[in-house]
Amino acid sequence: SALTLFLTFSSLLGKIWLMLIILLRMAVVVLAGYPLYQDEQERFVCNTLQPGCSNVCYDLFSPVSHFRFWLIQTVSILLPYAAFSVYVLHKVAMYIVRMHCLVHGCKGNKGLSSPRDLKELCRSTVVNRLDCGAENLRVLNFSGAYTVHLFFRTLLEAAFAAVQYFLFGFLVPERFSCYHSPCTSTVDCYISRPTEKSI
Repeated sequence: SALTLFLTFSSLLGKIWLMLIILLRMAVVVLAGYPLYQDEQERFVCNTLQPGCSNVCYDLFSPVSHFRFWLIQTVSILLPYAAFSVYVLHKVAMYIVRMHCLVHGCKGNKGLSSPRDLKELCRSTVVNRLDCGAENLRVLNFSGAYTVHLFFRTLLEAAFAAVQYFLFGFLVPERFSCYHSPCTSTVDCYISRPTEKSI
């Protein structure tokens, strides 16, 4: 599978990073983030009875749901993994076809017609690779693609951290002051569990 190929061709640091993103981040978002933020708007209490004022203040305080933002972030961070895995899968498949042509010869439409042929090729390639010539045997190198995918992954992490800072900041305040129509004066709103949310 693509994940197996990725784990085969990535570095130890890349494998650890993958496990942290998939397991730790998803566990934190789903098991900690969702219960903490699911009642966010209900517990956002403002000291006003003006209709619509609390909703407007909440929208100013949190323009995007934290939980949805983190889910989009996690899925986006996994996109470079997916692209790299597809690239590796494609290159390995092309390499296997090329080895098949070297070992058995490709004449006309003769080639890999079924998954069974592919399995037989994988077995025969190991047995017959001495017939292919030493110049045609090489280890596939994915270091360039791996570096590019690491660059895009790091860029996405930095971009999402910057967006989170500009949308929410990194500290959740205990009190949020708001003055916006339809509020007739400055309104103080209070956030539930601000310390836990900041942590």
